[in-house]
Amino acid sequence: MGAAANLVVDRRIHGLYAITPGEPDSAALDAMLEEAFGAGVRLLQYRRKTRHESDRRIEAARYCQMAEAAGARLIVNDDLALAQAVGAAGVHWGRDDMSLLTLAEKIRTTKVAQGDAFIIGISCYDDFLLAEAVIAAGADYVAFGSVFASATKSHAPSASLDLIRRAKQAFDTPIVAIGGITVDNAACAIDAGADSLAVISGIFSPDSRDASVGITARVKRFSILFENDHRHASPI
Repeated sequence: MGAAANLVVDRRIHGLYAITPGEPDSAALDAMLEEAFGAGVRLLQYRRKTRHESDRRIEAARYCQMAEAAGARLIVNDDLALAQAVGAAGVHWGRDDMSLLTLAEKIRTTKVAQGDAFIIGISCYDDFLLAEAVIAAGADYVAFGSVFASATKSHAPSASLDLIRRAKQAFDTPIVAIGGITVDNAACAIDAGADSLAVISGIFSPDSRDASVGITARVKRFSILFENDHRHASPI
């Protein structure tokens, strides 16, 4: 698989990929996501690991409905049962959630049970061989990071832009860049080959110099960076 094949990439994983912040209460997050969807977010990962299980079920179901109403997709982090229960578009797993053999088998069995339309994403950190293995097992996208220094995951492995370039040359599967991504550095990740940018703080918890700018403006700043990206000419 090489660069020529990458001219057509699964458009479901393209552009800005918002991830829910863990701090706000449900009411505050509701308002944040309403604005984010209204501004054009079409891919959201639900990641609220510190919430009570019953609260997570309620939130995820509500945000799945909000996503569908906006023509967007909700992907649930590390909880296949929750994703299935709320009718989410997919699930996202990390290497630390299970062994590689278990992860690969889980990908295969989930694809059989849920069908090809169900999206499975995998965090590969800085591990090219892990990406290769999970793609072979049927993963729909792989995420590398932290690409830049991240306040959200300060101890995350560092994944270089060269790694993203290498992965883009090797794989047809969409590449997601995550970790410390801001409007100022996002273009570097896109130029390196990232099909999608996973962002938390840059949308929902900006630094002090950007605090006066609303979510709508932040989303649009990221989204405009993809307007001249012609690698996704054939939606799937």
